[in-house]
Amino acid sequence: MRLAVISDDLTGASDCGAQLVPYGLNVVVSVKNDRIKRQNDTVIFNTDSRSLSKEEAYKKVHELASILAAEKFDVIYKKIDSTMRGNIGIELNALFEALCPDFIVIAPGYPKNDRIIANGLHYLNGKLLHETEVAKDPKTPVLESNITKMIEQQAGRRVGHINKEVLRSGIDDICKALQKYKQEGVSYITVDSVEELNFEVLLHAINLMNYKTVYCGSSGLIAHIPKLFQLKVKEKKSFMLNEPILPALFVVGSVSKIGRTQLGYLLNNEQIEGIECNPINLLSGESRAQEELNSIKNRAVEAIRTQKNVVLFSSDKVEETQRVGIDRGLTLVEISNIISKTIGNIAVQIIRECQVKRLFLTGGDTAQQVLEHLEIEYFHLLDEVESGIPIGRLDNSGIIAVTKAGNFGNEYTMSTVLKKLNGTDQQQLIAE
Repeated sequence: MRLAVISDDLTGASDCGAQLVPYGLNVVVSVKNDRIKRQNDTVIFNTDSRSLSKEEAYKKVHELASILAAEKFDVIYKKIDSTMRGNIGIELNALFEALCPDFIVIAPGYPKNDRIIANGLHYLNGKLLHETEVAKDPKTPVLESNITKMIEQQAGRRVGHINKEVLRSGIDDICKALQKYKQEGVSYITVDSVEELNFEVLLHAINLMNYKTVYCGSSGLIAHIPKLFQLKVKEKKSFMLNEPILPALFVVGSVSKIGRTQLGYLLNNEQIEGIECNPINLLSGESRAQEELNSIKNRAVEAIRTQKNVVLFSSDKVEETQRVGIDRGLTLVEISNIISKTIGNIAVQIIRECQVKRLFLTGGDTAQQVLEHLEIEYFHLLDEVESGIPIGRLDNSGIIAVTKAGNFGNEYTMSTVLKKLNGTDQQQLIAE
């Protein structure tokens, strides 16, 4: 099976690809998107388009999809955020016009990570999506919980829906629904997912109908696609980090609530040197910003040289930071971009000066900045630390890295990652 994934965000690209590693597939995340590695079973492409303008997002996705259409991929999968952030409808239009499928099937749920779609309504940890913190996202706030309505508004097209009752009725009823929508000329179809079995039944039905289909979803749906090709989960290898314990650098660019809880727990560890970056200083003129960055770098370098793990994170003064940025004539997107770019740049300086070989990145924008400035082309996925939280190797740099979407995991997740990167966990990793 050869599979191409188009993601709009780096950490999303990585957690999506991690779902395929247990099947024995060779999976890489392409950081630069400038060439295709044909020796890989699965290539995850990141258009980095989640917070771009509609026009820019459309152009990026259409260009990439047109290239992929000429390649011999068995499946092209559109990875979207499980909380529906981004230019989803616009990017689906770009895919549809480049690939000309019968259907784009949109199933963003991820039941085992508490992302449930029931009767078209999206529930995140039991709450309607528009009632959660994603409604306050500084770049791409989500104000609608009905996924069908959301896609219709964004794409400007009629969108069909297959609900949980049809899924539970079985393959025949799903096939009838698909036939009906085909006759009506409806090409975009959203789908409920209240349990993982919903994905398997849906995929089986689509496969029987032999429609040309582009699948669109989060990391939930993609985990079931290899089963269409009779692939089975292989016995998990036991990896070990056989080098001496090396200090890790954590770069925390996300300000999500769960991410902050994880950070707070991690900072209680005596092996950690926590270094807070004040984003207000970064927005308050070149002199003040440079003073802040010099202080951060000096503290980090000193800590790593004494074998301490370093956590670089931005302050959670979101509203105050936004006020300062707006007073300087910046938009919310520009404020966020400046902060993520600056944190990414200082992290790269620390990595290079201290030859850091263990790295944790959370927050897709910050992660993208770090890997681009390190001139990384591919992130080779090896395993998952936890569900949806991959670990892998950055090209031939010798760096073992973990990436995490901001709102994934539980309060102990970052601490679990620290043990993994330090090689002190019971299930150890061998860097191959």
